[in-house]
Formats: sequence, C-alpha cells, structure tokens
Amino acid sequence: MGKLIDKLKNIPLISKLNSYKVMPVIWWSILVVILPLIFSLLRIGTIWRVGLLFILLNSIISYHIGKLIKTINLKHYWLLFMPGCFCLIVLFKYANYNFLFGLIYLILEIFGVMDNQIYG
Repeated sequence: MGKLIDKLKNIPLISKLNSYKVMPVIWWSILVVILPLIFSLLRIGTIWRVGLLFILLNSIISYHIGKLIKTINLKHYWLLFMPGCFCLIVLFKYANYNFLFGLIYLILEIFGVMDNQIYG
C-alpha cells in the first residue's frame, strides 16, 4: 500500500497539485463526495450508509477539515467547501433530508476551527 501511495505522489500532476496549501481540504472533500458513490456501488443499505458514512465518518472528516483550516491558516470561506460538495452530491443522488448533514458538517468544521476554545 505504501508503494502505491508513493507512486501516486510521484505523478507530476498530483505533485504539482499538492504544492498548493489548500489541497488537503480539497482531497478530503473529494473523499467525502466519492465515498457515498462507492457505498451505492457496493449496494450497502441506506441505514448503514446514513449511519456509518454520513453520521460517523463524514463527521470525523469535517472536524478534521476544520482543524486543517486552522493549522494551515486558510481563509474561513474554505469552511463552506466540504459541506457544499456534500450538498451537491445529495442534490443529484440522495433524499432532501440529507441536506441537513451539510449544516451539521459545517458546524463540526467550526468546532474544529475553534479547537478547545469554545468557552474562551
């Protein structure tokens, strides 16, 4: 697996893209868009998709993106990128109630940016 990752990092286009400081946020957002499609292709049920992917995994990723935005010192409008990408995939593929998760992900990203400064 490590050799595969090294080969991917050595592709000229990917190494050029990774030179930009916003790319970790974009890569995580692409993962959030691709995972629901993979879950659908594998015919994983709606309950598992919503429970495991939308609630658990994407929530952890959104909090991590918030921490990344703080550590990389990106502008705060990057907080809208991942929930926006998620809402686009919901618009095309899933039920409208899943738009609520976009708001939840935005709130969790804000918690990641605040990073233990909630009361201070």
